[in-house]
Amino acid sequence: MEKKPKKRSCYDKLRARAMLAKKRRQIDPAFSVAHQLLAIFGLITLAIPMPTVASTSRPPFERTTADRKQLSAIVGVAPRYVDIFLSKGAIPYSLLLDHLRGAATRKDALAELRNRMPAEALDWLSDIERNEDWTRLTMCRGGDGDEQTELKMLRAAARWEEEMAFVPNDPALAAHGGDGGAPPPVARPDFDPDRPRL
Repeated sequence: MEKKPKKRSCYDKLRARAMLAKKRRQIDPAFSVAHQLLAIFGLITLAIPMPTVASTSRPPFERTTADRKQLSAIVGVAPRYVDIFLSKGAIPYSLLLDHLRGAATRKDALAELRNRMPAEALDWLSDIERNEDWTRLTMCRGGDGDEQTELKMLRAAARWEEEMAFVPNDPALAAHGGDGGAPPPVARPDFDPDRPRL
């Protein structure tokens, strides 16, 4: 009895091709190395972001440092506050009080506080700066906005003025070890509206 040749299916052809490819790989190791290097090169090139037009150009609302410096000279605020000043019309007290905490931003924040703060509270601010007692200033932060903060600053400045003006000259206080013979307070000049703000 003679065996009929088995009809080959697609699976048999696929299996034969896979075995031939495996045989070739065993014969030619350079093909395997080249194939691996090509795969590594492909992965590296895919990982590198390709520059696009959108990534090289900046949005129209973003200003460069040179633009900020130029605008700061025009509007009279520190360059770091130019964008906020142009968008809101004023620099919020909350931001200025936050910037008092950092050594790098303190100088600009103090300059803007001097420009923004009511003239009646400037002596109080100078005392805070001299003593570096920033907590007295940050305690004036108002939860409802800048108006509330400004009112708290004016109240704190008025309390400070009263404390500076109060000198106990009571003899009974001196008898109990108090400072009854302290010199009277130095008279401060009245508020002058024409005085330039620092």
